[in-house]
Amino acid sequence: MFKNKKRVFVVEDNLLIRTAVKRSLESTEDFELVGEWDDALGLGKQISLNRPDILLLDLRLRDSNGLDLLPELKKNYPSMKVVVYTMKEDMPTFLAAVKAGADGYILKSDNPLSLGSSLNLALDGKFVTSRQFSQIQKRASGDDKFNPLEKAVLQQLKSGTALSKVLEEASVSKEQLEEVLMSLKVKLEAKSYPDLVRIIKEKTFA
Repeated sequence: MFKNKKRVFVVEDNLLIRTAVKRSLESTEDFELVGEWDDALGLGKQISLNRPDILLLDLRLRDSNGLDLLPELKKNYPSMKVVVYTMKEDMPTFLAAVKAGADGYILKSDNPLSLGSSLNLALDGKFVTSRQFSQIQKRASGDDKFNPLEKAVLQQLKSGTALSKVLEEASVSKEQLEEVLMSLKVKLEAKSYPDLVRIIKEKTFA
């Protein structure tokens, strides 16, 4: 029976990596590579022409930073999943990608055979990450999952406290609160601030 394949677009300035991604996708029955691009110039036109379901985005392009492209991509193509595909293993970059709206964060050093399953998870609405980052989400439940500041913010948001009041009551800077919210989004697999609040209100926390 004919199967509709999911359409993948790759934004990557390294030809060897683009070729490796193509081979990985061709080894599955779920995906087809509908386009490749190596910088930001003209990217929007290519996306509109090829209408991908999911886009793999490198963070280091010839003329731009993928992190700067992410918010615009999510705004202009809300139905398209955007998964970061990078060599950068540091936590600040990971959290910045989450904040910018990424639907996943996969390292190029991962087994290429796992790429297809990761993309399927992203298309199902799950935030996909490489193993070292996924440990944030998969820690044991209970007191180990959230630090004291995160717990305090959780309880305030659950009770409906406004962010301005959270800042005041938690005695933290705006930047610190943003980091806490990003961490909570990752741990609770929330896609946005409203989604985070919804999850917090629906769940019971220790």
